[in-house]
Amino acid sequence: MLQRPRFQMAAKALILLALALFLYMRLADGSLFFYINQRFMVYTVLAIVGLVAVAISYRAGRVAVDEDAHSHHAVTWGGLALVLLPVVLGVLAPPQPLGAAAIGNREIAVSSQPRNVLPAAVRAAAQKDATERNLLDWLNAFSASSNAAQEFAGQPVDVIGFVYHDERLADDEVLISRFIVSCCVADANVVTMVVRWPAAATLENDAWVQVQGVLQPGAFNGAPLPVIAAQNVTPVAMPDQPYLYP
Repeated sequence: MLQRPRFQMAAKALILLALALFLYMRLADGSLFFYINQRFMVYTVLAIVGLVAVAISYRAGRVAVDEDAHSHHAVTWGGLALVLLPVVLGVLAPPQPLGAAAIGNREIAVSSQPRNVLPAAVRAAAQKDATERNLLDWLNAFSASSNAAQEFAGQPVDVIGFVYHDERLADDEVLISRFIVSCCVADANVVTMVVRWPAAATLENDAWVQVQGVLQPGAFNGAPLPVIAAQNVTPVAMPDQPYLYP
């Protein structure tokens, strides 16, 4: 049965429709953006339309039953399983954004020293009110200063991120972090700030919190940088889009 051209064409059409449906479901519930940048949404929509169009053409097409056509359209069970594997894994494994478990494999961006950032990003961060800056805005602002620990001291902070405990921190300190994604999670980097809070040890990794406080001179791993002297640390729900975009 598997070697029959009509069955093979029908199987191909169903596989393409399954892929299209899978992408549509991930796009509809927003979980697709746990893996790719939101700016690629239009390409995902085009891919869904393309998959459906090709599936319809397969299903509607007539297949010649001669040997050449039979060989050209041959599909093995292994080939079918390989194509369906991403869909099966995607259905069985609930979509999750990157979190504390992924930080250990990436460089933690907390430095206040100048780094390679777009001047436009630095200007945009500088134009925002201090309490409107997110973690990436603060890092961009710090990067434009040669002595951010002193220059930004006393400025108010109101940021949201997930908790990460680093062994290099003091007992009353914790990192508040988010991932920045340029293209997809494969190129994701961590942007974070040190938070000084008496009850820091009670915060659990991956817990999302809103931190309100003021910046004070501090250090991380021997390098001077501004740290948040927290006045309030409030548990919050994970944002609909947990990533930040440069």
